[in-house]
Amino acid sequence: MYAPSLMIKASELYYFKKCSQKEIAETLKISVPTVSRILQEAIDSGIVKVKITNILKRVTQMEESLKKNYGLDGAVVVESPLDRDDWHIKKLLGKKASELFFEIVSPGSKVGIGAGGSIFEMIESFDGERSIPGIQLIPLMGGWGLQNLQNETNKLVGSMASILRCTFQLLLAPAIVSSEKIKDVFLNEPQISAIVQMWDDLDTAIFSVGPEIEYSIFPSIVKYPSIVKEIKERGAVGDIVGRIIDKNGEEMDISFNRRMISIPFEKLMAIKNRVGIGGGSRKIRSVSAAIKKRIVNYLITDSETCKYILENGGKEL
Repeated sequence: MYAPSLMIKASELYYFKKCSQKEIAETLKISVPTVSRILQEAIDSGIVKVKITNILKRVTQMEESLKKNYGLDGAVVVESPLDRDDWHIKKLLGKKASELFFEIVSPGSKVGIGAGGSIFEMIESFDGERSIPGIQLIPLMGGWGLQNLQNETNKLVGSMASILRCTFQLLLAPAIVSSEKIKDVFLNEPQISAIVQMWDDLDTAIFSVGPEIEYSIFPSIVKYPSIVKEIKERGAVGDIVGRIIDKNGEEMDISFNRRMISIPFEKLMAIKNRVGIGGGSRKIRSVSAAIKKRIVNYLITDSETCKYILENGGKEL
């Protein structure tokens, strides 16, 4: 029995990146026969599914239902993996996000990029052979600077620009500061205000839809654990570009949000293409809220999340 992570990696190289079994063996430092056995076990265990026609029909119907019920301009649904592992789901959604990117972004576009693991997986899925002339990447928020640094906005923007061979900007500010007064000081700094002004000119924004706040970065940032419980009881369901939202997709009136250095919702919702990426049980309520409020008009999610939202769209989630 091979580890799920090894089966996923080998399958991604074989099916997504079209590597030969010999190339996979060299990359993973294993033998070619082992690669063959891993790929077969990935199919046997359900990590790789072979009923392509049935799956395509099912997810296409879900995508059309999402677009119709929520007025979305686009929806991409991937079949949920059997293990329902958050990391596995992020990889699948990231792959689809990398494909959608080339469908909606045009030459000369200014593209805002959020933080998070889904964005990291999107960038990992770019093959480096495609690019779009004249695009510019701009961070949608400051940096957390505490954990998961590979998922920081500035880091992601730089990595993505390197792969796509395009220009980019950095937002040299923390995502959250200690007071609204300090936030104003940061926003008045010329290097920061110049980037913030670019938010007005974005035509595409791509960002993760955050999970329930107890599973987010929020608990590691606030001073007192009781605040997490309090915000949860007040109706928090997740976050968009760091801003905590309620079940209706409204930005909550809390100190944390007022101290955030990230694109305001009124500017975000003025952007033509707003691509939200989110799936898994911990993101059902936040994804639902994001599409209800139309913070997102392109959604990339998994089939189980989609099914739950479609069945409970008009009910309390």
